[in-house]
Amino acid sequence: MDIQAVLFDLDGTIIEPKQGIVNSILYAVKEFGLKENHPQSLTEFIGPPLQYSFKNRYNLSDGDAKEVVRLYRIYYADKGIFECHLYPQMLELIKKLFEEDIFLALATSKPIGYADQLLKHFELDAYFEFTAGAELDGTRTDKIEVIQYALDHIPPFEADQILMLGDREFDIDGGNFHNLQTAYAQWGYGDDAIVLKSKPDLILKQPLDLLVNLDL
Repeated sequence: MDIQAVLFDLDGTIIEPKQGIVNSILYAVKEFGLKENHPQSLTEFIGPPLQYSFKNRYNLSDGDAKEVVRLYRIYYADKGIFECHLYPQMLELIKKLFEEDIFLALATSKPIGYADQLLKHFELDAYFEFTAGAELDGTRTDKIEVIQYALDHIPPFEADQILMLGDREFDIDGGNFHNLQTAYAQWGYGDDAIVLKSKPDLILKQPLDLLVNLDL
């Protein structure tokens, strides 16, 4: 692989966000008047667009799902956003890629403002050149759209020189749609039985495995 740019997913790839996301969901569900009987399975929310996840899990209308997302963000913006931590080896990986002059950008379904806050919080903002993400109004949450937004704003690399790194099938499918190279972050929240059907080019057990695969 001649990789010149890496698009990183955020939740489940760079950061372990479970605590903040689950707490935000439980707050939103309670405020809306719903009951969550299996909080241990709420990790399914990590990765996909929130409105999609709320709608499907609780059988909500589009309007009600949008309202639950609004409630979710009340807790998330105040507390949940920082109830997370970097995965082991992640800082070392990002620094090494940066030192090798590989262009780094985020491609996340999280709203851009939150994503940029997290980069700054973990002192990663100096390494990333661009953040592609969702808008707070719910637009551009689909990973195919997010990646397109990134491609429209980063330098014009050849498609096979760009690697999409993420932990869910949405990341791999999005990269495949745009003919990018793809890498499955197996340390995140993906289900092997699902993600591997999308045929990622690389399967990484831990972050530094990417350096080995890129001969760095």
